[in-house]
Amino acid sequence: MSALAADLAIGRGGFRLEVSLRAEPGITVVLGPSGAGKSTLLLTLLGALRPERGKIAVGDRVVFDAAAGLDVPVRSRRIGIVFQDALLFPHLDAADNVAFGLEGADARRKAEGWLERVGAGGLASRRPADLSGGERQRVALARALAPRPEALLLDEPFSALDPAAREAIGALLIALQRESEVPFVHVTHDPAEALRLGDRAYALDAGRVAAEGTPAELLSGVRERVAALGSANWFRGVVVEELPDGARVDLGGTTVVTPRLDHAVGSAVVLTLPAEDVLLATGEIRGTSARNVFAGEIVSLHDDGRGVDVVVATPVPFRARITHAAAAELQLARGVRVGVLVKAAAFRLDGGQQA
Repeated sequence: MSALAADLAIGRGGFRLEVSLRAEPGITVVLGPSGAGKSTLLLTLLGALRPERGKIAVGDRVVFDAAAGLDVPVRSRRIGIVFQDALLFPHLDAADNVAFGLEGADARRKAEGWLERVGAGGLASRRPADLSGGERQRVALARALAPRPEALLLDEPFSALDPAAREAIGALLIALQRESEVPFVHVTHDPAEALRLGDRAYALDAGRVAAEGTPAELLSGVRERVAALGSANWFRGVVVEELPDGARVDLGGTTVVTPRLDHAVGSAVVLTLPAEDVLLATGEIRGTSARNVFAGEIVSLHDDGRGVDVVVATPVPFRARITHAAAAELQLARGVRVGVLVKAAAFRLDGGQQA
């Protein structure tokens, strides 16, 4: 199993991208707001853009080395890509779209086999105009994987899909990666998608890597450096109990009560929690209507001039957004023990839907 590794710099229209990245077999997510350089990074890895300096390698095979004057063309890099709008050939049916990059008399038969593998076997004779957005992305995935690339790049391929299609294609993507055992590099601006799909994550901001780690680690600590990601808490969890009026979800050592999720026990879910809905208290907490009360320790405070972001460590970190006056009154500082209070109704499912 090989990795996709890059250390590069490129300037483009006044924008400069300087990135060092290593994607092992698995799904590596590159997370960042619009304009961060995500698509520029993918096009550079693909070979469509030429860096000013640096090196790109797939396993032991170097495909770009500025110092050595090496620049392997796109067609020979063995790196596939899936774009946001699929970019299928409109005059070809689904099977011929997939067969386009294949050789041999049996190319269409192989293409139909790939369509079966992505759950689109019944679409072989249909043209892109007759397919839904999710169906087009399934065909695009089959086309990208059919030549058996050594790495696959994904440029926000789910952003135009409805939630149900996004969840289905995401599950398919995970299965295809496990089967292919090659690195997938998936760029997105959606933290929930990063949590659902990613094994490893990089936060990209203004052409630089702001942080890296697991998606959960990255999202718990990068807010102050990538403000455009917002101030929400993001959690990946598992439903462990159904309650009469809600659910109990294990976030990885901290169990929370949420509203009804309509997910079976054992289901994996992604929850969001606005930092403004996380309350902090010092001293003894006697009575509260909040269903979730935890003890924790402050590990960081960040004052951005408009308020204070406070990260509290329980087995899972919680981020609270409070006023300067509240921070001063409570005498908050690193190392201070506090109570964390959260109403069940504050949790939302999968980055926007009311839980």
